[in-house]
Amino acid sequence: AMGIPVFIRDGMEADDYIVSTAKKASDEGWNVSIFSADKDLLQIINGNIKIIRPTKGVSDFKIYDKKLFIEEYGFMPEAMADYLALVGDAVDNIPGVPGIGDKTAKDLIGKFGSLEGIFDNLEDVPKGRRSKLEENTKLAYSSRDLIIPQITESVPLEELVMKDPEEDLLVELCTRLSLRRLLERILPHAKVSGSTKVPKRPADNVLTKAPAVTPMVDIGDMPESVEADHDELFKAVELAMAPTEESKTKLSIFDREGRNTFLELSDPDQKGMWAEWCQRGTLTIFGYRDLLSKYDIPLPSTQKIKDVEIAHYLLHPDRGGSSIEKTLGRKLPQGIELARELFALWDAFEPEMIKFGLDKLMMELDLPLSVALADLERNGVFADVSNLASMEKDLEKTIAQTETDIEKLVGERINLNSPKQVAWLLFEHLHLPPLKKTQTGYSTDMSVLEELARLPEPLCDVPNKIIEYREEAKILSGFVQPFLSVASEGDGFIHSTFDHLSTGTGRLSSRDPNVQNMPLFGKWAVRFRDCFIPSEEGKIFVAADYSQIELRVLAHLSGEERLISAFSEGRDVHMETASWVFGLPADKITQEQRRFAKVVNFGLLYGMGAHGLAQRLGISRPQAASMVERYFSVLPNVKGYLEKSVREAKEAGYTRSIFGRIRPLSEVATTAGRGNNPIDRVAVNTPIQSAASDIAKVAIMRFDKVVKEEFKGAKTVLQIHDSIVCECYEKDAERLEKRLVEVMESVDVLSVPVKAEPKRGNSLSKV
Repeated sequence: AMGIPVFIRDGMEADDYIVSTAKKASDEGWNVSIFSADKDLLQIINGNIKIIRPTKGVSDFKIYDKKLFIEEYGFMPEAMADYLALVGDAVDNIPGVPGIGDKTAKDLIGKFGSLEGIFDNLEDVPKGRRSKLEENTKLAYSSRDLIIPQITESVPLEELVMKDPEEDLLVELCTRLSLRRLLERILPHAKVSGSTKVPKRPADNVLTKAPAVTPMVDIGDMPESVEADHDELFKAVELAMAPTEESKTKLSIFDREGRNTFLELSDPDQKGMWAEWCQRGTLTIFGYRDLLSKYDIPLPSTQKIKDVEIAHYLLHPDRGGSSIEKTLGRKLPQGIELARELFALWDAFEPEMIKFGLDKLMMELDLPLSVALADLERNGVFADVSNLASMEKDLEKTIAQTETDIEKLVGERINLNSPKQVAWLLFEHLHLPPLKKTQTGYSTDMSVLEELARLPEPLCDVPNKIIEYREEAKILSGFVQPFLSVASEGDGFIHSTFDHLSTGTGRLSSRDPNVQNMPLFGKWAVRFRDCFIPSEEGKIFVAADYSQIELRVLAHLSGEERLISAFSEGRDVHMETASWVFGLPADKITQEQRRFAKVVNFGLLYGMGAHGLAQRLGISRPQAASMVERYFSVLPNVKGYLEKSVREAKEAGYTRSIFGRIRPLSEVATTAGRGNNPIDRVAVNTPIQSAASDIAKVAIMRFDKVVKEEFKGAKTVLQIHDSIVCECYEKDAERLEKRLVEVMESVDVLSVPVKAEPKRGNSLSKV
């Protein structure tokens, strides 16, 4: 889109492709500049070739020509491969000669010129260095062979030409990805906003049936604001309302003719007048859940509510209900100005809502759910502040000891929160094998550390300690301290916000703090969850969790008889899948084979291909591909459904769940992974995850009513993905548990039964 030529060649290393092209261009008299952090490219510097190396991000860099290179390294660029063969290059998995560091390597290459010069004159090398070189002669030469680039195919030089940016495509991409500043730098005359009319590429024509971007509402089209008294205004059957910015008890109210007034709820007469109107009128608002949970405002029943925030979210789920500004292309006003615009905003969204059948979804699910979520937020979950504070102190001591243990093992004290310093420690100081390369160096993520921890002792000692440190630090800073801070501010209750308008699939999210992301495994995770207890003596937690709900949705959507039969008869679906895939009786299946089947079952739900499965299972890619092939051969309807869901979503321009929830593909922000088209993954997973999350939302909506009507002193306290957690008096626990399971299993929208598994306990770790 920007006019920059891009070249791709299968089976070639990018470095070899770059070097071959640079040398060809240099031979023909071109001046060549290469922007790269790879040190091995420095070896091709000559009179025509320079290397631009970033030193900090991409804003600070050095331009290496022959003069600067010699000043910094003390030898000719052509010997860079010899130098790297000695010191190693963890980024490219070059081990180097153990015990030979940067200074020694520069001295040796500066004096002898090359590996050949060094090994031909070993008698002139000091004894300590000589023994290291003699022991690793073969390693040094083989390392150099890996570093020297292969001169093969090059880019046709006539194709190395910048073209003018494709303005329509660039505007579309920047608009879709909200890259306003980038577009302003490239095309200063272009505009990025939700209201920008973006020409579509021919390849995007399949998306044209998705909801259009709602145009900016023109303030001038609305009736002029006229003050009116309460009696006059409350004759209207339809009003719009928003709390004022200065007070939670003062409301700004408009009718469709632009007449407006303020209402002070602290005045009993005015509050009574408003409550009476709410019994008969229809109200347009923004943010029903927030109004219920944060304000003491009488409101109409859900059947007489029009929520602009929910409407926008249902049409544009990947923008979120609160991100309406992206759609409108301007900041959403607050207080009286918001109240004034609400009718115009609703009128802009309603036709599309009706067109896609989303008005029914709002009335039957999202609005009633707002009531249950507001109750959940007000209830909160109780935290034992003294136990959290004690845990904080213990973790701080443990972390300090872990840091000391690592220092004793390696003889160095580093910042263990710095990936760069940890990488230096592991791959340069300890010479452990680097496993994963990133743009800025070599990775020290958890997958790398876990692999290094499998090395024999003592090589695994430091990686294991770093894993311990990260787990301890994560629990402390990510959970104990923020939860302790929130609980200490009030009466010990954690009142998280449960948002049903923030994810593309419709799953609930939690924030301030996030209670859905509490750690599950390990001694610190258990101790942390033990800090959350019932709020009164004599009470107990009762919870229930949906069993394999997404696989049950897949069985329903695909119509795969084997899956339907397994779920209907209550058999272990992962064991059954392993039996089908491996061609063995279920009683002959090992736990390892069951684990493989479980990974495949869930992996395919998320569009995982052979590459991802190979990584997850620790097998080769061909083995993973063979397993996927066997899976689809015994479950052909699953494959048919997955292919059909992608095809139909692309044809329509959006996915649709069994509840009618849509997700426009053109608005999905995706990150391409290896092997699978990211849009295909969204098309496969969204209808399944969306249906599963809506089943859970219907359950909590229904159970909220049951708790309030049937159980004195009971309340819901948490919703964590597919589970509901509540607290009640111990004498009611058995009856409440039975009702909770009944309600959850009564959401019978699937052709297979849904199952909920109950638990009870005196802390969150027990449920």
